[in-house]
Amino acid sequence: MAASAYAATTLLLLADVIAREFLSQALWGAQQTAVLCSILAAMVGLTLATGRGAHFRPEFADGILKFAFVDRLGDLISGILLLVFAYFAVEFVMESKEFADRVPVVNILLWPVQIIVPYALASSALKHLMFAWDPMVKTELRKI
Repeated sequence: MAASAYAATTLLLLADVIAREFLSQALWGAQQTAVLCSILAAMVGLTLATGRGAHFRPEFADGILKFAFVDRLGDLISGILLLVFAYFAVEFVMESKEFADRVPVVNILLWPVQIIVPYALASSALKHLMFAWDPMVKTELRKI
């Protein structure tokens, strides 16, 4: 899904540029749809990166605290923070639904697209909490 969303973003923007350059006409809704596809790609990518331990993180402080529980504590803090973010994302999506916010130009409801954000944050939070509970889960997921 993430790869398809990235591909769609690229193709939409490329087609829009070609249409502007050769036809002097923008491709209707291409930029807005590309933004929605990139949001989808980023959120799905977040859950994939979390599961595989492939997300970017600062490594300069890895050797400062050499206690066995540091990784578990980091996963616990990450899980809690992501749950808080997921809560606010749910509130944001509910408000967007309540106000019937729409995507400019293409005029579709925004909240069905936004729903990926709380899902991705909650999914990543759950993974981090599982890693904190049992570090072997992280090792097993990286093998997949």
